[in-house]
Amino acid sequence: MERTSKMLKRAFAGVAVVGLCVAATSQLDMPSKKADSAAPTTSSTPPAFRSGSGDTMTSYRLATGLSRPVLVTNDGVNPDWIYVVEQRSGSTGRIKILNRTNGTLISTFLSVSGLNTGSEQGLLGLCFDPDYENNGYLYVNYTANNTTYVTRYTRSSSNPQAADASSATVIYSVSQPYTNHNGGWIDFGPDGYLYISTGDGGSGGDPGNRAQNLGNQLGKMLRIDVSSLPYSIPASNPFGTEIWSYGIRNAWRCGFDRDTGDLWIGDVGQNAWEEVDFQPADSAGGENWGWRCYEGDHSYNTSGCPGSGTMSFPIWEYSHGGSPFRCSITGGYVYRGTSMPWLDGTYFFADYCSNQIWSLRYDGSNVSDYTERTNELSPNAGAIGAISSFGEDYYGELYICDLNGEVFSIRPDQPTGACCFSEQCVPNQTAATCDNVGGVYQGDGVDCADVNCATPPSNDDCGNAVAAGEGDTSFDTDNATDSGYTESCTFGQDVWFKFDPLYDGTMLASVTGVLFDPEVGLYVGNCPTGNFQAVSCGDTSFIYSVNESSSYWFRIGNDSNDTGSGTLSISVIPNKEECPGDCDGNGERNVNDLLALLADYGNPSDCDITGDGIISVDDILDLLANFNVPCE
Repeated sequence: MERTSKMLKRAFAGVAVVGLCVAATSQLDMPSKKADSAAPTTSSTPPAFRSGSGDTMTSYRLATGLSRPVLVTNDGVNPDWIYVVEQRSGSTGRIKILNRTNGTLISTFLSVSGLNTGSEQGLLGLCFDPDYENNGYLYVNYTANNTTYVTRYTRSSSNPQAADASSATVIYSVSQPYTNHNGGWIDFGPDGYLYISTGDGGSGGDPGNRAQNLGNQLGKMLRIDVSSLPYSIPASNPFGTEIWSYGIRNAWRCGFDRDTGDLWIGDVGQNAWEEVDFQPADSAGGENWGWRCYEGDHSYNTSGCPGSGTMSFPIWEYSHGGSPFRCSITGGYVYRGTSMPWLDGTYFFADYCSNQIWSLRYDGSNVSDYTERTNELSPNAGAIGAISSFGEDYYGELYICDLNGEVFSIRPDQPTGACCFSEQCVPNQTAATCDNVGGVYQGDGVDCADVNCATPPSNDDCGNAVAAGEGDTSFDTDNATDSGYTESCTFGQDVWFKFDPLYDGTMLASVTGVLFDPEVGLYVGNCPTGNFQAVSCGDTSFIYSVNESSSYWFRIGNDSNDTGSGTLSISVIPNKEECPGDCDGNGERNVNDLLALLADYGNPSDCDITGDGIISVDDILDLLANFNVPCE
């Protein structure tokens, strides 16, 4: 049984669908990875962003100073990372992790030493296991000792930004008779198998006729099962060997369409024609792509070749020559990102010598929309030259790398920034696109790393303060925002509570945090309308006189912009109730109180009931009217 699809292994929130659905979400792709190589997953289906005004694109230089970068890819797990393969510096090739939006170096993920140093040798390929999130396996293709090696490494158990160099396990190797045409591309297909492009072994004109020889694994596309080692040959391979298809000269960059599973192959020609080959996802394999019998659609050396009717010819070719001079194709990918939906389904490729970039569409029968993109993709800095590869990130956005040490991202030709939608951050969107779907645009150039799109708590501002009574009330400032009012203390992300006392008295309040140091402000009467209106700021426990006709607001945050949870505790000691006529304060109005009034008759006394300051007959009559009536 064939392995579970890579697409299903790398489950994300769904597959992008261009078109209008029943809600605003139909115009926007949530920040989840679009499934690699084939069918959509069974989970929810977030569709694609629609374009803003002006369906044009540009390129942005993301990184420079790299050592012969030959691939940009992603691991299917970390959305903000891209992996750049450096072919070699001396005899060491490296894989570096960069931030996908600003190009900053995150780490050197892996170094492979002892490589051959020919112009087409070194560290050439990288892919990640469909279950990389769980098993941590990655595969590299390199040449050393004039041999192509496909080697498995394992992610470090202690550092996800590094591979364990000691885990290297060679799973496949083939000797290379020459220093050129070493292939180098590897990736997992929609069937979960590992595909390896070997190249015809080099020299010129395939002197050993290896590409047409099914007894030789050079000049082929191989397909093996690495679910356990040593690898096995899938039962559905057409020749009962590792060979999946043949007649390839030197496929310099292939790519699976992550939506359809179709395989696109950019095969470098000999001295006249460059070609793009297409293998549909439902292919049973076995294609003969024609080399060395044919170069593109044109006869090259048909001696001993089968009939042309047994061969699969390119869907597109172009000739060498022209100005600028064309000589070597660099295959690319079908665009399946979200920031430029008008390009959905468009295949990108380039020429290494002329630095020209083109795109086209193919529906399985006909090519359409062939367009040169070179001028449109003129970068903001540097110059795209010696194009060595295209690449895809987690979201399906495209990149270009060149042997001059640069990596460029392809972007819509409009200012972009982070867009908050449905509590998630979608990077690199235009303001119009974000607004169109009901998102909240965070500003030009704003990175998702600097944004919190989670819904803030309901009591995030004073106007929506949660009612607190006497006793304990829990609080949590996670995902709260800063209310913005400046005080003598600092709150950062804060939440609000409103206390309405039931009687006049003395309020005892305290705020405690759970592994969190709260900062507390108290406001009286109304929510603040400006700065420096708190009556208390910075204390976590305090005593304050309150009356039942007023409201009191507690603002809880942290002076280090930390967030956390805790408890607000409030109690009120009521003021002593007045009891006119209770001269001895025992809560009763009785004969002892009458005797006290009589003793002070005609004189000032604290037991005055009527409030005129003198004990008179009116005070005695008032007491007698409430005689033996307990105080309330």
